[in-house]
Amino acid sequence: MIALRRGSVWMAAALLATLAPACATRTKKTGSAEILLNTRMAAVLLREGRAAEAERAYREVLPNDSKNPEVHDGLGVSLLMQGRYKEAFNSFDRAVDLDEEKPLYRIHRGMASLELGRFPDAEADFQLAENSPEADDRLDAAINRGRLKQRQKDFAAAEEAFSIALSRDPNSSAALIGRGIARESRGALEPAAQDYLEAVRREPRNAEAHLRLGVALVTMKKTALGRRYLERTIELDPTGETGAKARLLLEGTQLSGANAPKS
Repeated sequence: MIALRRGSVWMAAALLATLAPACATRTKKTGSAEILLNTRMAAVLLREGRAAEAERAYREVLPNDSKNPEVHDGLGVSLLMQGRYKEAFNSFDRAVDLDEEKPLYRIHRGMASLELGRFPDAEADFQLAENSPEADDRLDAAINRGRLKQRQKDFAAAEEAFSIALSRDPNSSAALIGRGIARESRGALEPAAQDYLEAVRREPRNAEAHLRLGVALVTMKKTALGRRYLERTIELDPTGETGAKARLLLEGTQLSGANAPKS
């Protein structure tokens, strides 16, 4: 940039962390300064997570710059962030048609394919991106291949893909969280918790990492410590979906404690 399930908080966070900055790094110049300005404004909106506004901005640019793959890619990112996967796929597909040599467009198209359940197509795009000369592309390809394997319930392959991503960038919180989820899925709670803890250390304001760590600790019967991470999740995301999940889990651990037999 890009999984939990469709519409998940992790998906949204991944899009902001990997998709938006990447698509905003380069804007092809066109003949009109106004078009260039509007394209840059759309990229800024995307970077800020204002997906609906970014979509409108890209759609305003598109009639005057329809041969620019960056515009189609940016529009696709804004649609993907809104969960409109089929439309996003079509935009990414057009970007690839216009510039087949850009691995980033294939990664984005693969992410849309993944959300649409087109696993072979997603894997093909991620595999091609693995050959990119750009380190960031290779990192994103490995992370998304891990998410693909997780979706296919091949947890060992998912763990391996995320480990490859971490060999490319040991500081990647997305790869750490992804590997933690893969490990947790196959019942390896302690290594999963270590991954989540490392993600918290790398990115102290990552609400998803705090939530995952809190849940893992509670599951491991380290309830008091787990509750602290869940409480921190709410502080980091007081009005969002991640904070709401933490709030529900905290209420559940309270009820469990209240109903526990007295010693």
